[in-house]
Amino acid sequence: MAGVEVLGYDAETAAWHARLLAHSRAAGLVPGAHGLIIAAHAAQTGRLPVSAHAKAAFAALPGVRVRQVRPGA
Repeated sequence: MAGVEVLGYDAETAAWHARLLAHSRAAGLVPGAHGLIIAAHAAQTGRLPVSAHAKAAFAALPGVRVRQVRPGA
């Protein structure tokens, strides 16, 4: 998979993951486990996740911006 960077799950990622999980629980959100890891990496690195999954709720998480796309568009 040329051109795909694999990000490690390090202590900083874990700290972001914990903050986002705590925020989600306090806000009554139920993010998926993998989506929360993606969000943690995005917040940590300043990257912009692109998602067609409306229920991912990335935009509701602090420090995370998202580009929402429509499937098939």
